[in-house]
Amino acid sequence: MLERWTAEGSSRRRLILPVAASVLFLSGLSYGGYLWYDSRTHVSTDDAYVAAHMAPVSARVSGTVAEVLVDDNRDVKAGDVLVRLDPNDYEAALAQARAAAQAAKGDLDNSLVNVPLTDETTQSLVQQAEAALAGSQDASQVAAHDLEERQGQLKAKRAAEAAARAAVRASESDLERARLDLVRTKELVDAKMIAQQDFDHADAASQSARAALDASREKLSQAGEEILQAEATVRSQTSTVSQTRRRVEEAKAALSNARSQRQQVKVRQTQVEAARGRLAQAAANLRQAELNLEYATVRAPVGGRVTKKSVEIGQVVQSGQSLLAVVDLDNVWVVANYKETELTHVRNGQRATVVVDTYPGAAFKARVDSVQAGSGAVFSLLPPENATGNFVKVVQRVPVKLVFEPGENSRHLLVPGMSVVPTIDLH
Repeated sequence: MLERWTAEGSSRRRLILPVAASVLFLSGLSYGGYLWYDSRTHVSTDDAYVAAHMAPVSARVSGTVAEVLVDDNRDVKAGDVLVRLDPNDYEAALAQARAAAQAAKGDLDNSLVNVPLTDETTQSLVQQAEAALAGSQDASQVAAHDLEERQGQLKAKRAAEAAARAAVRASESDLERARLDLVRTKELVDAKMIAQQDFDHADAASQSARAALDASREKLSQAGEEILQAEATVRSQTSTVSQTRRRVEEAKAALSNARSQRQQVKVRQTQVEAARGRLAQAAANLRQAELNLEYATVRAPVGGRVTKKSVEIGQVVQSGQSLLAVVDLDNVWVVANYKETELTHVRNGQRATVVVDTYPGAAFKARVDSVQAGSGAVFSLLPPENATGNFVKVVQRVPVKLVFEPGENSRHLLVPGMSVVPTIDLH
């Protein structure tokens, strides 16, 4: 019996071993086939992590922290107040800027009023000077014409005087001839050679010649007086001409001065432009003061979770100093560094599954968004230099961006820096 049982056990073992070996071989073949198929239709890597938009919040103005309204790891909405700085200094600066802007506007208004006023005043001065010049020129021409008339009259008087002198000399000659005739007639009458009537005629002729001489001398004297009067008139009119010419020169100078005053219009216009510039500068300073007061209240630039808070009440912060950061957990993605040999069939839009180390057993749906245009080594601080002659080929890794399907991170379970294992379905 024992020998029979032993023989049957040996026969059974010889039958089980081949069957077990066959099962193992088929199982291994099936698993190998599965791995081969999976490697042909899926690519996966454990060199991946979660990334997100992290908005650093910094102070845009310096000041003392008056309020801190958030704590670490608290959710905030875009526009929520995070920190308030003491606004007193910026309120005072704003009041000064407003006063300066009002003053600059007043200067501009005053300059704008002065331009037309100066234009009208100087234009009136020019017109008055032109009218005065025209009047003085007319007066000068009239005076010059009168002087010419007076000079012509003086020449005529002098000619009349010369004629009177000639008449006096002729009358003197006539008188002398009449005297001689009278003397001869007297001798002849005494000698009884002629009648007394002839003597009377000679005496009358002598008296007539004397009267004519007296009349000629009177006319000569009158002509001399008229010449003196004409000379005085000419001298007076010459002085008048000189005066009118001086008035013409004075009017020309006044007109030139009035025209030069017209340059004041350009000066006023320049002052207007300068006032406009000062007003623009004051407006810019006012806007900057308003912004500085607004910047004293620090708000969340985006919605998300507060991290890295390093600000406390009473702290004096400087412009540009980091206060905290806000992480946008509604927009996270995966950066997966795949081997370059695994990207042959990877395309944008392919589906992927992401497993997170933090949550074993959980799988998140995602899709391929894009493949970086270059390996990670190319954008490193010290990119590789392969021109030394000691080149060793190394499989490079290229970052691939995977975005989660809508609603996959609605509970904000995924945060930046988490290690993940993404698998891309190449179908």
